Amino acid sequence: MTSLLLEPLQQYPAEALSPTLVALQKTQQVLPPPHPVWLISTSVWQQLRAGAIPLWQAACDRWQERPPTAADFKALALEMTDQLPPLDVGELETIFAECHHFWQQQGGDSHLVLTTYLWQGAVDLPWGLGRGTVLNRPSLPLCHQVIEAAFAALVQAKNLYTYWQQGWDFCQLKGVILLYPLSAIVASGWWIGREPTLKAIASGVALPHQGIPLPPRGIELTPAEEHHLQQACRGAASHLWLWHRSQTQVWWGQCLPEPLPVAPLPQAVEHTLLAQGIPAAGGQAIAPAIVVTDPCAPAAVAGRILVTKSIPPHWLPLVNAAVGVICEQGGLTSHGAILARELGRPAVVDVANATQQIRSGMTLFLDGHRGAIYQLPPEPLPVVATPPPQTPSPPAVKQLPLQVMVNVSQVSALRLLRSLPCDGIGLLRSELMLLAFLEHRHPCHWLEQGEAEQLRDRWVQHLGEFMRAIAPRPLFYRTLDLRPADYRQLLGGHRFEPETDWGLRGVSRYFHCPELFHLELSALAIAHRLETCPLRIVLPFVRSVREVVYCQKALAEHGLTLNAGVELWVMAEVPAILFLLADLAHLGVAGITIGTNDLTQLLLGIDRETALPELNEDHPAVKGAIAQLIQGAKVHHLGCSLCGEAPARYPHWLPWLIDLGLDSISVSPEVVSQVLSYL
Repeated sequence: MTSLLLEPLQQYPAEALSPTLVALQKTQQVLPPPHPVWLISTSVWQQLRAGAIPLWQAACDRWQERPPTAADFKALALEMTDQLPPLDVGELETIFAECHHFWQQQGGDSHLVLTTYLWQGAVDLPWGLGRGTVLNRPSLPLCHQVIEAAFAALVQAKNLYTYWQQGWDFCQLKGVILLYPLSAIVASGWWIGREPTLKAIASGVALPHQGIPLPPRGIELTPAEEHHLQQACRGAASHLWLWHRSQTQVWWGQCLPEPLPVAPLPQAVEHTLLAQGIPAAGGQAIAPAIVVTDPCAPAAVAGRILVTKSIPPHWLPLVNAAVGVICEQGGLTSHGAILARELGRPAVVDVANATQQIRSGMTLFLDGHRGAIYQLPPEPLPVVATPPPQTPSPPAVKQLPLQVMVNVSQVSALRLLRSLPCDGIGLLRSELMLLAFLEHRHPCHWLEQGEAEQLRDRWVQHLGEFMRAIAPRPLFYRTLDLRPADYRQLLGGHRFEPETDWGLRGVSRYFHCPELFHLELSALAIAHRLETCPLRIVLPFVRSVREVVYCQKALAEHGLTLNAGVELWVMAEVPAILFLLADLAHLGVAGITIGTNDLTQLLLGIDRETALPELNEDHPAVKGAIAQLIQGAKVHHLGCSLCGEAPARYPHWLPWLIDLGLDSISVSPEVVSQVLSYL
């Protein structure tokens, strides 16, 4: 029987802790008197996972030949549960003795908080962060039961599958259970949002997984900030909310009390058609709505259907936290639609007056297949999210008339790539990938603050995950195409972004900010040396030969040349490329990638947020330009790929593109099987 050994946080070696726990440890050191915070020793985690690793590795071997099903997970979870050793109470009684003494000193705070932390190396894993259980006057058996359940959850099959999908080595993960009186964390910079006036106690630890930017001033909140927090906890009377303030951010997390009753799903629910729009991402969701007109914290959106006017790229954390998306504006190629499809969130766009018709708290049924939004009765319902159904993979085909690749930007999309019958990543949107680790700061702000190395390391880490997931198939990496309107919203963005939205698109920016471009190339060079994935670098929004020559020289400085196995490609999205193919071939460019989204809006004079059904990729002018580009690429012996959803949206495109001699197409992961079935 494994004993629950306890170690005070202050006495635990910092090199063995996660970054967040190290920060909490430092904060605790400056808070008199010492506040008791305990860790269950990592040796317990080692023993618990020892029995699960062989079972997990055997399952992974089986899944290489056949993707796992829900039944496989259930069977494996039961098998792993049988292997987990029982936990002895051990020193748990010591906690209660110290807790009760501490509670008496602090005036009767009788809440014990348990939080699971999970990390690998120097990286916090979000699946183990931000979730706590608050026990009000806990008994020893109840606390013991909750700790056992927390450790068991870490090694259950579905959680391990999540780690595996994200590229983490389960054998190298570290995990602990953190136990502390609620007063201890309040004194460390957390605070409780139950009072009419919300005031911060002190500045404290910055958690990396959710939050909203605030100006770096004192600890007082403005009325607008208080409103944000009050909105977040509205309707959550059965939950205890913990709030935390760092120098530049306010964070909040929901802690579940015990017990939390679960309402049964009714057999039949009456619903009323509320609105309709364009079905932008498949799937269905039943959840309360939250109407957002200004950026807020992901915690406020978590488990709800996000309703807004439009979704700029820097709202990525909100889309990721929501169970569904409704937009007043936007078409099938809008940023909100692209993000929703990649993250697997059902979405409906171009819904007239959505933010006026829908109120926060209204229970909705969102049908992303039909573009319909229904209002449900106000009775409490569990949040239900159904991802778009996956088309069964077609039987293996020895040779297809063209290659089929995928467009991605988020690590979460990698869960499909290991079993997806695709030929590589045809477009990695770097400017969207960065949003996952920029912490809402403009990349030039990182450089200005002397944090270039930290930014580069994060860049390399994300690139490595994509490369490992797709190797030995190639990865087409599009260098940064920072859109001023999008990146202007980040911290420091107003100083680094021009007022015009088109002037510094794509490679034209590299002349003006060479430091950022060379940092990006440095990250690419490191990732290329570390991984075996074939790398293709694609230059965005090219408008002149001079731009390509400049980039070629910069690539050569970092060893990213054809001799090193790196091919240089160019995005064909600005119509000027139609007249530059001969010059590009002369420079040694390997190929062109036709970007149908930007090419369509530039040829037809529309933008992504405007839904004009008759002005789309199937327009004769757009198809004429695409045909000319493919034919020109063949004449000049250039490779030619096409990125966009048109081949899936218009089935007649595939035979047309094959007849033209296109080499490959790249679509979102969820439609790869559909496209292959057409072929």
